[in-house]
Amino acid sequence: MSHFQKHLILSASPEAVYAALSTQQGLSQWWTATCEADETVGGQARFDFNQTHKTMRIDRLEPGREVRWHCVQAHLEAPGIAHTSEWVGTDIVFRLSPEAGGGTRLEFEHIGLTQALQCFNICQSGWTIFLGSLKSLVETGTGQPFLPSFEACVH
Repeated sequence: MSHFQKHLILSASPEAVYAALSTQQGLSQWWTATCEADETVGGQARFDFNQTHKTMRIDRLEPGREVRWHCVQAHLEAPGIAHTSEWVGTDIVFRLSPEAGGGTRLEFEHIGLTQALQCFNICQSGWTIFLGSLKSLVETGTGQPFLPSFEACVH
């Protein structure tokens, strides 16, 4: 089975897209406002979505070209998900290349996110939404990241 892939053309420079993918500030503006991210290879990035969280090892940072993460820890909290650590061992890759007329081609892959996983439909939908948020961020300056709900913070 093939893994999840998506390609986008972004009206922003590869450097601007790279900054949104490789810095805590950038990531918090399009994926989740509750993240902590190192900005060096070998470091980690943790992304929280209320009860769901993922920790990535940063495997590659090539300015203006590529960002690659390897999921080392995950807990997916969603209806119908019994295997809450399905992301562990998967790889997330963002490849950037300049477009001839300006802008950036983003080739996104979540290697290991296949239809065999219980979370596939939810995650496919989530990536589509959040990659749209990334596009909005780099093109307009405003993304639509996940924001924690108040109820999830009060325990």
